[in-house]
Amino acid sequence: MTGPLEGVGVLDLSRLLPGGYATLLLADMGADVVKIEEPGKGDYIRWSPPMAGEFSASHVALNRNKRSMTLNLKSEDGRGVLLRLVAEADVLVESFRPGVMERLGVGYGLLRERNPRLVYAAISGYGQDGPRSHEAGHDQNYLAHAGALGIMGEESRRPTIPGLQIGDLAGGGMNAVIAVLAALYRRERTGTGDFCDVSMMDGIVSWLSIHAGAYNVTKADPERERMPLSGLYPCYRIYPAADGWLSVGALEPQFWAALVEAIDRPDLEGDAFAGGERRDEVIAELSDLFSTRTRAEWLQAFAGRDVCVAPVNGFGEALADRQVRHRDMAFEVELPDGGAWTHVGNPIRLTGAPGDARRLPPPGLGQHTDEILHAAGFDAGEIARLRQAGAV
Repeated sequence: MTGPLEGVGVLDLSRLLPGGYATLLLADMGADVVKIEEPGKGDYIRWSPPMAGEFSASHVALNRNKRSMTLNLKSEDGRGVLLRLVAEADVLVESFRPGVMERLGVGYGLLRERNPRLVYAAISGYGQDGPRSHEAGHDQNYLAHAGALGIMGEESRRPTIPGLQIGDLAGGGMNAVIAVLAALYRRERTGTGDFCDVSMMDGIVSWLSIHAGAYNVTKADPERERMPLSGLYPCYRIYPAADGWLSVGALEPQFWAALVEAIDRPDLEGDAFAGGERRDEVIAELSDLFSTRTRAEWLQAFAGRDVCVAPVNGFGEALADRQVRHRDMAFEVELPDGGAWTHVGNPIRLTGAPGDARRLPPPGLGQHTDEILHAAGFDAGEIARLRQAGAV
């Protein structure tokens, strides 16, 4: 079966995580993603440790189902190649700071002239305009400016940097895919493409809609572990087990009642939302109790009960989780050098067109350059000249 984006051609000029994740999702869904990289260097993520043989683990994770070509956009010949490729492309994704493509001489205005149907997605930290648009930044900076970093972590302690890149993956990568799909749908009705201005900070701010709603009423900044779903209540917290941690999410009365019955503490049934000193007492008592058994022992005690308790899995445990495996969200492939690899699956599920029907290995740097140029109409002589000039 073919993917839902079969026939959609994507030129990926991005580097590192946000654009790489966006085009991974597009490639998994059947789009022909051509990863355009600098000759001799490639995307920086290719060399980010740990290494899996000749490849970076991050490169393997982000670049299955893609093709790679090298192209020097600082050369006139290289820019000419891009213009010819753009003429037949559906989508272009880049993650430079605003204005870089224009300075290279291949800005959106020129590309749109070559292909009015082009959907152009520009992923940046703060967006294409505004007082911060040209500032450098990384994921935690976007979280910090947006107000999200300040609500992460334990109360009365410093904010905690999350263990995954929320701004990169969600604010940038996923929002870029949403924007591209919306623009492609609009193109079907209007015949013209669009410019997708994807700001990672914008994406994070949009995730704070509920917090902003509460702030409208209270005019008080949300505090770490003092928000309803961040540890305020005894019924919704992380508790220590003898060998790790348990996630307790018994928010509704029936779940809390089942939990306190299972732990033989029916006296706590009225304390799910305890406040003040009583809150601290209940949390301390539950912490002491849960720490007397292992996670497996507690899960056995909760078996068959609706208690909303889960183990805080290590990464290996998560990849082996029976639900993860059943949903094909972790699967094994063989790399070109013969090594085994566990890929994380695509979360998009369409019954008529699977989101990850293909499982092609990640490309070597420039592996498909000649193949892509031939398909674009370049003959052997032109390709040889481009190589001689250092354009590819």
